[in-house]
Amino acid sequence: MEDLLILLIILIPIILWVLSAYMLSNWIKFKLFFIANALLVITYVGIIIYGKTAIWEHDEYGLGMLFRLAFCLISHVLIVFIFALFKRRQIKNTIANTV
Repeated sequence: MEDLLILLIILIPIILWVLSAYMLSNWIKFKLFFIANALLVITYVGIIIYGKTAIWEHDEYGLGMLFRLAFCLISHVLIVFIFALFKRRQIKNTIANTV
């Protein structure tokens, strides 16, 4: 059961990310959006892994860092997926109105 949960935690964000990319592939600004999101994720990861701040206390085994990293990436993917749903709907409505 634990293996299934770990697998779902890994696979669900990947599936949502691929679906988001597919839904936004027809968007004119897709490349710019993809580059901006990649830079944002790299910044997240860099701050979480290499950032030494007083906000996060001592984390001997690194489990806190792994949790923050997973939470950050999953929440980012969910926000982008919700954006992709709304943007795809807007693109479809725009195309339907022009025809």
